[in-house]
Amino acid sequence: MKKLVLAIIIAITLAVIIGITAYYSGSGYVVLSFAEYTLETSFIFAAGIAAFSFFIFYYVVRVLSHLFSLPGYMSDRHFFRKSERSKNALIKGLIEMSEGRFEKAEKILIKHADQSDTSLLNYLMAARSAQQLAAYDRRDEYLRLAHESTPSADIAIGLTQAELQLSHRQFEQALATLNHLASVSPKHGYVKKLQARTYQQLEDWEHLSLVLDGVKKLKVMNANEIEKIEIESFIGMLKASIKQVDGDKTEKIWQSLPKNLKCNAELAYLYADYLHSHHKDDEAEVLIRNCMSNGWDDELASLYSDLEITNSKRQLETAETWLHSHARNENLLLVLGKLSIKCEFWGKAKNYLETSIGLQPLAEAYLVLAQLLEEKMELPEEAQKLYRRGLINSVGKDSDNRRQTSQLKSEKIQKPLLKMIQ
Repeated sequence: MKKLVLAIIIAITLAVIIGITAYYSGSGYVVLSFAEYTLETSFIFAAGIAAFSFFIFYYVVRVLSHLFSLPGYMSDRHFFRKSERSKNALIKGLIEMSEGRFEKAEKILIKHADQSDTSLLNYLMAARSAQQLAAYDRRDEYLRLAHESTPSADIAIGLTQAELQLSHRQFEQALATLNHLASVSPKHGYVKKLQARTYQQLEDWEHLSLVLDGVKKLKVMNANEIEKIEIESFIGMLKASIKQVDGDKTEKIWQSLPKNLKCNAELAYLYADYLHSHHKDDEAEVLIRNCMSNGWDDELASLYSDLEITNSKRQLETAETWLHSHARNENLLLVLGKLSIKCEFWGKAKNYLETSIGLQPLAEAYLVLAQLLEEKMELPEEAQKLYRRGLINSVGKDSDNRRQTSQLKSEKIQKPLLKMIQ
């Protein structure tokens, strides 16, 4: 339209120029001769005919050009309509997925997938829909078709497959998929993250520990999440080595722990308990003492009272320093009572144990105090009363929030209580 307006303006301008020239200088004439024919006319008329002929020639060329390009135009128009249908189908399929109508979404996404320029996305979303319908064979078939449609998208397809396998708890298959992706793209952060979670589910703690090194370098998880998984992996490795009675491996695992994890309460308890069971109580005492200086833990304190070290008085003195910040902790007072008995401080032990029971009546505190009264202080009648009270407390107490080690200890306490009452 702009070109047409410009042409009209130019034509009018030329006509005006010619008209003015003819007005002042005469109309002039033009002679055209061809063979035996001669044509003579005015210059103005000849210029008008030339201009008119030019416009006719121009528009004839334009019409012919459009006629010749018509097949290509119709083909492009058909492709555009097909592309629009595919795009609308993808949008509609995603809406159906979002609204939880997975069967309908799957049908819509697949219908135009092979004709769409987004066929990869269609197949991947169809695979997710099939996963929600528990149609795992169709899911795998859509993933295969996605790979055929876009072979270069191996990582995207593989990650989708791994996510769906993990969702279906196919951990071994997911691990195989992720290991392949790791070989293709060793520094892919999300692949490493999924590998870590898969090893965590499989409880393959050694491989999990290795993968976490890559996760740390690539920074694909926050520090707290990494530390939590790292603690779980070391706990798993320590438990496995202790169960296998592989002392060298247990100590090697402990030495490999990062410095910030060596005072983690769960890890420290596992290793200190291992040392205690292997008659390395002096090493266990140092470990627990160092950990307790960084933070309180009832289980570590309880284990500390079970250690048999050379200088039991120093052991008691160390535990008494914890009173400064935990004076009203019933578990600490129980520990101090047990350590006082080791040092043969009967009166001090009795005071600690009675104070512990006054704060929170623990079954173990009843048992230890009853044994002290019966065996060391020769007060059998008072001991019998404590046995009964301890048994009643032990039976009625909800111990769901205690660790497994504490539950085992409670069972050991109940048995002697029953025997002594009888």
